[in-house]
Formats: sequence, C-alpha cells, structure tokens
Amino acid sequence: MVEGDVSMIRKLLVAIAALAASACSYGSAVDMAPMNARLSKPALSPGDYCEVQGEAAPFRIISSEDCVPVTWSKDARTYTMIDPEDPADSMEAAIASLGQGLYLGQIEVETDQPDKYQIQVFIAKGSAFAIVPALGDDELKQLAPKHPKVGFRNDTTGRPYIVSGSRDRIKTFLIAASKESLREMAIEKEALGVGVLDTAGAADHDATKQQIKDIEAVLKAAKALTSR
Repeated sequence: MVEGDVSMIRKLLVAIAALAASACSYGSAVDMAPMNARLSKPALSPGDYCEVQGEAAPFRIISSEDCVPVTWSKDARTYTMIDPEDPADSMEAAIASLGQGLYLGQIEVETDQPDKYQIQVFIAKGSAFAIVPALGDDELKQLAPKHPKVGFRNDTTGRPYIVSGSRDRIKTFLIAASKESLREMAIEKEALGVGVLDTAGAADHDATKQQIKDIEAVLKAAKALTSR
C-alpha cells in the first residue's frame, strides 16, 4: 500500500503552494486555522521526513534522497517545510485538528482571488504521516451539495471552493471529502504515500520497530476512515 516514486514526499510537501491552483487542494475564503484554532503542540516531531516503501513490514525507508526538513514554530504554531534544493520555495502551514485522526494544513497563497487559503488534509500518527489526496473537480462537485451549510463558489478553473460556513461545518465537509478520497483510492488500489521521521542523507534502510509502529498506525487510520 506504500510504494512508488521516491520523490513523492518531497513533491507533496514542497509543491503544495504551486499545486494549490489545481485540483490538489481545497480552496477556501474562510480562515480555517486562525491562531486560536491552531495546534499548540506539533502533531509531528520536527525533523527530516523521508519516503516509505513497501506494502507491509519490513518497510524500506528511502533516506538517501528527497527527504524534506520540517521545522516547527512554537510562537506562530506553524510548520515550515523546507525545499532542500531551493529554500525560497519553502512554505509555512498552519495546522488544525479535524478529528478522527485527521488534520488540516493551511497555506495562505499570494493571490487577488478570494480562495487565498489552500488546504491539505493529512493523517498523523507518532512520527509518520500521509497526505490524503484532494478530491477531483467532478467528485468535489458531487459532494458539495450534500453539505448545504457550507457555501461554495467556482474558481476561475471551475473548481468549487469554500466561501462561507462555520468552521465546524467546514471541518465536517473536509472529513467527508477525505473519506471519499480514501475510499476511491482503496477501490482503485492506489498507494497512499507515507513519510516518516528519519535522517536525511543516511543510507536507505529497513524501518526500525518504532517506525514500523508509526507507519502501520497511519495505514490503519486510513483504512478505518474508508469504512465510516
């Protein structure tokens, strides 16, 4: 269930800002992570996060390349994901809990459009995480009407984005969207990319007992969400 392109974690993390204009995130005009809603403690320990390969233990950790340094700001309550190749492309994300083992990472992008907040949903357990792919345009258009308490409007590409609603209602929508995405992945037998805390530049290696525990916890949480 966890395999594929060794650069996937780096691409998922450092390209989110660029991908925000496409169907790779949820646009919002509503700030879902104001200071009082942000986590006061990190959901994941700061450090280098590296790609996990393998369908079951022993997982393989690809630590020799494409790991992403992640730092935590206690004052701002944000993560900064650093692009090792171009620090200028690093980005800061505010984190808030959605419940059910899910979190949202919110990035504020420079735009004159109202959907300046771009949201990714992820699962975090111990020192491992997986980003839940955002629904595609068609699937999002089908789901949006099922949440009448959340207002939507189409952006310039025709993709719906959030324009109104209470944070609780929007959280409910994001959870539902994430469950639907995970169900689609299970049906299509698509891999869920997982990253785990390790040491960037170290030789690739089998996962340690603690890493296995955290990776399996992420996969278990993802599987549980598909059945709800």
